[in-house]
Formats: sequence, C-alpha cells, structure tokens
Amino acid sequence: MGRATYVLATAAVLSAIWMGLTARVDAASFLVGFVVSALILSLIGTRERATAQLSRLPRQLFNLIVYIVLSFIAITRASFDVARRVLDPKLPLKPGIVAVPTQDEEQDEIIAALSAHAITITPGQLAVGFDGAKTMYIHCLDIESVATAEQEQAARLKRLRAILGKA
Repeated sequence: MGRATYVLATAAVLSAIWMGLTARVDAASFLVGFVVSALILSLIGTRERATAQLSRLPRQLFNLIVYIVLSFIAITRASFDVARRVLDPKLPLKPGIVAVPTQDEEQDEIIAALSAHAITITPGQLAVGFDGAKTMYIHCLDIESVATAEQEQAARLKRLRAILGKA
C-alpha cells in the first residue's frame, strides 16, 4: 500500500470514528473528519507502519480495556484526594517537581507521550518535560504522594507496550 493510499484509507476510518464521537452522521461531518485526518496524517508522516496481527489483537484489546479501567480508577482516586486537600486547609501541600525515569530502553517517543498524557490527566500531577527520552519531570501537589511514581511508571510502560503490540 502506497503512502497516499495509506493516508486516504486511514483518514476515512478516522472520519467514521469522528462521526461516531460527534453523533452527527452526515456528509459534512464526514468531510470535516476526513480533511482534518488527512491533513494531520500528511503532516506527521510515519517512520514505521504498524502491522496488525490478528493473533495479537485479543491480547492488545484486553490490555487496552484493563488500561482504561485502571486509568479511570487512578483518576477517580486522585480527584477525591485533590478535592479533600482543597476542602481541608489543614492538609499539608508540598508541591514540587520530581524526576521519574521513563524506564523504556527503546526510548519510544509514542510510549513516552502516552505515558506523559496518562500522568497529566490525573488530577494533582502534570508532566512538565523530558530529559531526552530517559527522564520525565512531573509537577505534583504533594511530593510525598509520588513515592510510588517509579512503580506506577513501570506498570504503565508494561501495559502501553502490550497495547501497542511491542511486548
């Protein structure tokens, strides 16, 4: 499959997903999704193409579902923790930035970005930068609550590699 065919086929699939997300099933919605998807795909390019292997798909889908559930649980817990800290001024806050190793030997930029995204959507934490692809810097409301950050990163990395079919 040539590059143009890949972009057009992927844009068509993404525009169908766009129509589902916006709940607007009409030609205008499809056209907007298609044009935006095609432009983005054309601009970002691809270094390597992902090849789907049917034998790995069930494991990848299982890991995706587990990742979503665990992320939802982590976000819910962090939301209640932040709300508790806001409502109770007696709780101490020790904000700061901590360095957390990405623990990815391959230094995959996609996995690093997905990991940073997972950290950023969790209330009370924000990925603020990278030192190459080896270390992430995370701003936390309470530095002491990040004692398990390296363990969480290792689990997140393992799950993301399984979802992307790299494990």
